[in-house]
Amino acid sequence: GGSESDGEEALSTRRPKRVQRFDKGSGERTKYFRDDDAGASLSSLYEEARRGAGKTIDDHYADNVARAGRKYKGPASADDEYDNDGGVEMHESRLSRKSDAKRKQAEASQQAAAERRQGALEQSAEKRFNERKHLVVALGEHVYLRLQDKAPIGLGHCVIEPIEHVPSHVEAAEEVATEARNFQKCLVRMFAARGAQLVFLEQHLRLGSAGLPSRDTMAIECIPLPARDAAAAPGYFKKAILECDEEWSQHKKIYDTGGCVRGTVPAGFSYFAVSFALQAGYAHVVEDEAEWNTDFGRETVEGLIEFDGAGIPLKRRPPLPFEEMRSRVVDFGKAFEPYDWTQQLS
Repeated sequence: GGSESDGEEALSTRRPKRVQRFDKGSGERTKYFRDDDAGASLSSLYEEARRGAGKTIDDHYADNVARAGRKYKGPASADDEYDNDGGVEMHESRLSRKSDAKRKQAEASQQAAAERRQGALEQSAEKRFNERKHLVVALGEHVYLRLQDKAPIGLGHCVIEPIEHVPSHVEAAEEVATEARNFQKCLVRMFAARGAQLVFLEQHLRLGSAGLPSRDTMAIECIPLPARDAAAAPGYFKKAILECDEEWSQHKKIYDTGGCVRGTVPAGFSYFAVSFALQAGYAHVVEDEAEWNTDFGRETVEGLIEFDGAGIPLKRRPPLPFEEMRSRVVDFGKAFEPYDWTQQLS
């Protein structure tokens, strides 16, 4: 009949051709299934044979014996063949070589990706430093001190940053951490002589805005506070940390750092840390970066001192004019010079 109206193929009423499964002369069975001698072209069979597709352990054993030639020391008799593991070992050896090759290829690919990422991080660090050269007050071998140009909180608001890419203070090499600590000590002495105390803030997030590994580098913000506000800062920050972020979390809400986050938060974790003149401090592990307020530290300080610009997102605040920033850098440099540990390097 014709084709079905609904587009489905009609059932065939023809009886299938009988399959000849026995040789007419000898009577021996020559076939078990209808497609024993069909379904594969000569070219496809050749390709399968060339690739070794479908080879069994016996096939690999025979191939390896042929390759070994005179070096092959096989079973002494046919009966020994079943007690000899040489064929199994040869088969496993070939499979192992294939898996080793794939593993090495994967390792090489990972190494190349890591090198590309490291190169991009180095370029990013160099670009960042060049863009901030005009803000630098003091330069060490690994770390520098610069003024904060993005909506600074007061005249003495500055930042400690590494010259090369360093993910965080926790993951910094010892020489980087030592220089950062030197800058912190000098700043504490400088502002103590002026009747002020410093609050140090650091935020480390592992992921960027697109969910990829962040290229942000270690940055310790240094904010001077009047004595009255500095005395209230520990309690104010503790309350803010306990009320922030996730309702349920695997980590404690707050960790007492004793003034230094190194040794408190393990490497590889996102975190926020605050230190009060290096004498005391807290840390908070950020488990859900999507829910974390990236302006948390700045907003907490601004709420404490009732800053005029409090509540306005940093991205919406206008930058200071270049000439004003240059004047501030010169003035801060003169005030910091008597305490500058980098003077010993020259």
